[in-house]
Amino acid sequence: MTFKSFLIGASAAIALLAGQAAQAQPVDVTFWHSLSNNGTDAVNEIVEKFNASQSDYKVTAEFTGNYDDTTTKLQAALPAGTGPDLMMLEVTRYGLFADSGVLEPLDPYLEKEGPAFIDQYQSFALEGPKYLGKSYVLPFNVSTPVMFYNKDYFRAAGLDPENPPKTWDALLEAAQKLTIRNGAETKQWGVTGLGQFVRWAFVAQAGGEWVDPKDNSVLMDSEPTVRAYGFMADLVRKYKVSPEPTAVDEKLNNQYFTSGQSAIGFASTGDFGQLRKAAKFELGVAALPCDAKCAAPIGGATIGINAASDEAHKAGAWAFLKFISNPEINAITFVETGYLPIMKGTAEVPMAKEAIAKEPGYSVAIKQLDVAFVRSRPPAMPAIRAKEPSVWQSIVLGQAPEDAALKTFAGEMRGMLTQ
Repeated sequence: MTFKSFLIGASAAIALLAGQAAQAQPVDVTFWHSLSNNGTDAVNEIVEKFNASQSDYKVTAEFTGNYDDTTTKLQAALPAGTGPDLMMLEVTRYGLFADSGVLEPLDPYLEKEGPAFIDQYQSFALEGPKYLGKSYVLPFNVSTPVMFYNKDYFRAAGLDPENPPKTWDALLEAAQKLTIRNGAETKQWGVTGLGQFVRWAFVAQAGGEWVDPKDNSVLMDSEPTVRAYGFMADLVRKYKVSPEPTAVDEKLNNQYFTSGQSAIGFASTGDFGQLRKAAKFELGVAALPCDAKCAAPIGGATIGINAASDEAHKAGAWAFLKFISNPEINAITFVETGYLPIMKGTAEVPMAKEAIAKEPGYSVAIKQLDVAFVRSRPPAMPAIRAKEPSVWQSIVLGQAPEDAALKTFAGEMRGMLTQ
């Protein structure tokens, strides 16, 4: 063999080895999510399990803030080509991204998997992830708002801790008994947690809606909706059983509740894991109190694939979605956070069975699904949701009466929906 032929052979061997090494490198799939605290722990655990289960792909998860924050970041990153391969989208906000074409249509993937794949999911979990009859996302964490309460405070106030308020009137009566004042200072508030998710629930309980999911007609200025906003605002401005700071900044709600500053706190069932860990008292969990009817909006988030990702990254993204679509993985999210079990076999996974047996609070939101409803998700909904807190603030702080404020907002909403 000549020296030249040796070099050629060696070069070819080196190139082959280099190619094999390059092929062995897993495709790096980026995933933006909005689950904090226990939710972040659950996401990280699931990602680690996926990465350990195969060598073709490596998912890297990044917490990008709450649902509003992530929506804003995606709106900036996707047009610039710097978006993730996988994105978590709240159930009323993903319509904007499906409508604009940035989400990969999933129907071809689902058809390839066959009916058995979708049949794994609980029916309620599949009601939200459809946009105009097509699939662009899969459910990941599904929730409804529930009522958390301090059983110790109930006992001290002479209230039955096993019989929490079941109606608006009973809620007001309990909140008045649970509010403790020392002169001008309020030592303990009756109720907190009137965040946007809960406001939507109260509106539905009164018989109203924000936007009719059937035809996207605006109902924000309807009589039942106005009445619901008035009742919630009066808990703060008239009866003074709920503090202004939490009404204006809902991020303070869980802090007030777990620190013992309030006796009742409304929050997502997805907050259950965090609240259980933080509470230094006996925690009660109950369905929402009802008015004209009982109603609970279905919330939580979905996961979609970036349509602009290349085929290798799309394949990795779909592999991850397939991996998480099983009861054992869903049980991790359910037990660590309190988000609903969305797979049919989740409740039978040992860790889930054990959690439900030890803590009845896990089953409250499951039972409340009988009155759960899906909300409208037109492309304008992210903008509507971003505007609503300022309208609520103007009402609760007495800057505008609820009927006038909501009439003006309804007009703005109609304009948003026609753009």
